[in-house]
Parts: sequence; structure tokens; C-alpha cells
Amino acid sequence: MNKISINNQPILEKIINNINSNSINAQAYLLIGDQKSELNNYSMLLAKVLICPEFYLDSCEKCNICKRINDGNFPELRIIEPINGTIKKEVIINLKNSFQVSSIEGKNQIYIIKDAESLNKAAANSILKFLEEPDSNTIAIFLSTNLNLVMNTIASRCQIIKINNIKKDENIDTVCKMIGLEEELVEIIVNLFVKIETRTIDILKDVEGLILNTFNSKKLMQGFLNILLLIYSDMLNYKFLGYFKYFKNNDGIMKISKNIDEKKIIKKISFILNNIRKLDYNVNMLLFTNNLLIGME
Repeated sequence: MNKISINNQPILEKIINNINSNSINAQAYLLIGDQKSELNNYSMLLAKVLICPEFYLDSCEKCNICKRINDGNFPELRIIEPINGTIKKEVIINLKNSFQVSSIEGKNQIYIIKDAESLNKAAANSILKFLEEPDSNTIAIFLSTNLNLVMNTIASRCQIIKINNIKKDENIDTVCKMIGLEEELVEIIVNLFVKIETRTIDILKDVEGLILNTFNSKKLMQGFLNILLLIYSDMLNYKFLGYFKYFKNNDGIMKISKNIDEKKIIKKISFILNNIRKLDYNVNMLLFTNNLLIGME
């Protein structure tokens, strides 16, 4: 069987491969690391391995579970995030009620609690009851950047996985400074780019909604388009010079670059430049985004 490799994360790699090969898992995990984006990525990988009804493979085409997880449309994976810095009891009660029925498609039902330190006392107590009387196939994944802030009663019931700090990608850091966007937003744009380039009709509205909700001002939309412009320009670097200047560590961009010809890239760069100019005038953002996605095809 193929081993899952996770760069610079030997502990997580060992745990995930044990789950994948032997179906041996804990009832709750607590991932601790410095970067929230990394915690999010690793928690999703862990969730996929725990959910996969067979042997998880990154390129598996036997089912569409992973695709639906990526699109946020898989009901047996729930993600809880703080609202105004707090996770309240009502949210946990709703979570518990949603998991009354055993999993139907996946091997396990998973809930991910982001910023676990944000659970208020009532929510934490409710979670504890959930952990103390767990269903056999309901598994918790908690995320936090500070173990000391997570309630001991929760941490003690979890298998703690410390994520090694990965040096910040200096190329992405340069992109952030050039365009004036936070790294988290740049990552969102890169993920949206991959969805746009590999999209099917059924996710068009989902992508449109994500763009409108996240880049809901002219300034943010300009940043969005400038990052796209930089990605396509870097793809030309790869085509003509054999290397990426800014996005060399992104497998999705590299894969797309190999399957698109130079003329299409140049045409898309011209299209994006034209749309950047349109933002100088008053535009309807819904119509603008819709036309943008249609034109990108």
C-alpha cells in the first residue's frame, strides 16, 4: 500500500499511516501549531483519512467523498469556528444533534473545532459529555495555536499532535507585500484559481459565492485579480523559462501549467487586465464576478 508522506511532520505522518493501514484511531485529536493555515490543512487530511471507507489515496477516484469535503458539501464532516472570538454551548448542542445517526457513507463522522481555546465554559462542558460518551464512529479534531490556553479537561482526553513549524514561504511573502494582501487571502485566491481552472458546472455558483463573500470591495477584488495575474504570469515563466518565480511550491498550479498552452495563458492575462481596468468605474459586483468566471473559461 502507498504510504502518505507529510514533509517535516514525522509524528503526524506516522499517526495518519497507522489509521490508514490498520484503522487504529483515537476518539479525539488535538493539533497544536504556530500557523492556522497549516493546522487547517493537516486537520482536513486527517479527517479524510478517518472518513475514507477504504484505503485513502490522494488521487483516489473510487468515490467523490474527498471532492465533497473540499467543496464543503460532505454532511459527515462538521467544522466549528468561533463567532466573535467565542464558541458557545448552543453550537455544540446543534453539532451533537446533527450526529445522532451513525455515519452512512464514511467510516467515521468527524467534527473539527477550530481555535479550541475559544470554547466558553458551557460549550467546553458540553463537549466533555460528548467525549465521555462517544459514539464509536464520532471523532473530534481540535485545533489550537497555544496548548496552554486549551482547557486541561479537553486536552487530557485527546491525542496531542504537535505540528512542526514550517518556515514561511519567502516567495509567497513577496507576493503578499507586492499586492498588499494577507497570506491567508493569497492562499484562498490560489485555491479558488485551482477550482476555476479545474471546475465543473456544478461548483460554479459555489466559487462565485466564495469570491463575493471574501472579496466584497473594489480594493479586495483588485487584489484578487492581481494575484490571478501573477499566477498566470508565473505559469508563462514555467512554460518559457522552466521555473516558477512565486508559486513553485504549489502542486495545483504546476499541474494546471502542464495542461494549458501558452496562447490560452496569454489570452487569460489580457482578459484579467481588461477586468482590472473595469474596476476603475462603478460596477455591479455580482454581475462583474459572474462575467469574470464565464470569461475565465
